[in-house]
Amino acid sequence: MDKRLIAVLTAAITVALAGLVVIQWRWIKGTIALKDQQFNENVDNALVEVSDRLEHIEATSGFREHGVGRDMLARMDSVARMPDAADTSRMELPPMSELGDGLTTEWTRVYDERDSLITDVVRGLFSTRFYGSITERVDPGLLDSLMRDELKRRGISERYDHGIFGEDGAPAMTDLVEAADSAALRNSPHSTRLFRNDLVGEAYWLRVHLPDQQRHVLRSMWPLLAASALFILLIIAAFVYTLRTIWLQKRLGDIKNDLVNNLTHELKTPISTIALACEALNDTSISKSPEQMKVFTNMIRDENKRLGLLVESVLQSAVSDSGRMRLRLTDLDLHAVLADVVRNSAISAENKGGRLELIARAELAHVRGDRIHLANVFYNLIDNAVKYCETPPVVTLTTSSDAQGLTVSVKDNGIGIPRSEQKKIFDRLYRVPTGDRHNVKGFGLGLSYVKAVIDRHGGRIRIESEPGSGSTFHITIPFEHGKHDQAPGL
Repeated sequence: MDKRLIAVLTAAITVALAGLVVIQWRWIKGTIALKDQQFNENVDNALVEVSDRLEHIEATSGFREHGVGRDMLARMDSVARMPDAADTSRMELPPMSELGDGLTTEWTRVYDERDSLITDVVRGLFSTRFYGSITERVDPGLLDSLMRDELKRRGISERYDHGIFGEDGAPAMTDLVEAADSAALRNSPHSTRLFRNDLVGEAYWLRVHLPDQQRHVLRSMWPLLAASALFILLIIAAFVYTLRTIWLQKRLGDIKNDLVNNLTHELKTPISTIALACEALNDTSISKSPEQMKVFTNMIRDENKRLGLLVESVLQSAVSDSGRMRLRLTDLDLHAVLADVVRNSAISAENKGGRLELIARAELAHVRGDRIHLANVFYNLIDNAVKYCETPPVVTLTTSSDAQGLTVSVKDNGIGIPRSEQKKIFDRLYRVPTGDRHNVKGFGLGLSYVKAVIDRHGGRIRIESEPGSGSTFHITIPFEHGKHDQAPGL
């Protein structure tokens, strides 16, 4: 896939995801505002109902205190218990002209009593003494009980502060959970007038403040908020994973193309050299002295060895990547293994004017491991140290041991590795960028194989390096690990 197309696709998906998140947020914000409005309406309705109930209770109480009213309520109660109470309660007093002489006196008394009650009530409505002070008219316990009941009926169980305030804002009666909430209660938008039917007297306002209103709204929406957040996170995770996969595939494609190009060049060079040497040997027109024969045969041998190393590195990487690497664990003297590796690899360093050195300081050098794979690990490290060195290479292998395992440090005086690249060098097919210089050949397979072998042995590898100051690889192999013929990953 073209890099430009990937960039356009990434930008398009990013814009779409950002738009989806914005739309979702605006929808959630609108839903929260709607829930908050419904909450406010419920609180205001509760206040109105409390005010009406207080007024009704006061009217009923005053009615019962009036003698005639008490008798009328008793009659109404008796009528209500009659079978046809619903119809009887709607009956009107008949005109006295329609009554018999025996009932005229009784109905006259009833009319007089009703007129007396109405007169007393009307007089009371215009008398400020009828009402008394607000503290006498409202029982704090009753007010709190009514408030709690009305709020609970509307699904509101949060703590609340309530109080009665005069027209000037002065508190007449308050009930606060915390004294610090006094100002919030005074300025609360939730208020209603008490005893709205009073014709005279000072007006009083019932106010309520709910400090946990926002928490109540959010708690009522938490399933919706949780589901929305989960879906958005899933979309973002899928988006990131998709983009990461696309860019990784693009990078792997580029790396594989480089590998094919490098592999083609690397294979063509020794093949061409061997072909030329064979043609020279077969050409009868060219005189061949023993020295020339030796040069041609050595050339063929060296290039054939080079071909073998190329094929071996590819096979090693394929085996480690496919998971078919199996360890043949035996008791090893790692000092003896390292001595063989240094002896066999010394010629490559000497050809460039350098040297290899083994410093065996470990008191315990016996581990269980696969001899071939461990030897290949150090061959790879030494080969890299020699190749990536612009001066005569000096490679030192130092061993040390502790109670847990054996550590081998491979130090060189090469070009070094930048800190930003050190976490990537063990990735398969990865090569440290060298700018426009391509004087060092390779496929980026060696260190990934080294890491795979050390991991299979239960060990660990780390690097210390600075550009221009060389590199040091520290490999630690535990004294006890794994089982015989252990399959990778088991």
